[in-house]
Amino acid sequence: MTTVLITGAARGIGFELAKQYCQQGDRVYATVRDPNQAEPLQAVAETSGGLLTVHAMDVGDAAAVSACADALSEVAIDVLINNAGIFGGLDTQTFQNMDYDNWAHEFNVMAMGPFRVTQAFLPHVQAGSDKKIVTISSQTAAHAYDHVIGYSYASCKAAVNRLMTGLATELKEQEVIVVPLHPGWVKTEMAGDVADIEPEESARGCREVIAAMTLADSGRFLKWTGDVHAW
Repeated sequence: MTTVLITGAARGIGFELAKQYCQQGDRVYATVRDPNQAEPLQAVAETSGGLLTVHAMDVGDAAAVSACADALSEVAIDVLINNAGIFGGLDTQTFQNMDYDNWAHEFNVMAMGPFRVTQAFLPHVQAGSDKKIVTISSQTAAHAYDHVIGYSYASCKAAVNRLMTGLATELKEQEVIVVPLHPGWVKTEMAGDVADIEPEESARGCREVIAAMTLADSGRFLKWTGDVHAW
């Protein structure tokens, strides 16, 4: 049994990851900003026989992250998945029309958030067997992505990629694997139906890639297919 902690598990990729890990018999700690607003996740928890539990944690709030880490202080985590993300809308993050408050909010959640979660939960990961830290990123983070981008979202994902590759270097001697992971362009509430793949396919691919990761992968920007993403 693998013990997994997933942030932003109320919907989308995070929800699907939590559900699939639970279905294969793994122990899942699913974190959300407000457990009372996570009815589908709570429904999975109620029928999981204790394999999945729901915990409050806003990754944009340092006190909330510390409180969750303290509440789970006795838990050894094999795989930590930084998934929580937000998107303020494409029309408010263009060169002509930038919402700077939203940009700061996105940066706090999607760049600083995974960093503070990793800080708080590193002892839990070090106590685990797999010692894997995975951050769900995006192809828009890559210089190789030559399409129109939402500047705040893409820059936050680029920033978190660099933070994670830095942590991969720092934590390598401790044999902690740190990987930013592109989950594909997924049909979630954030992306909509114009995206390429269903959450079920993305989560399945991500789980397979995570299971196969070794220390040699640490610091690489991987895709849900297992390929290295050009960066």
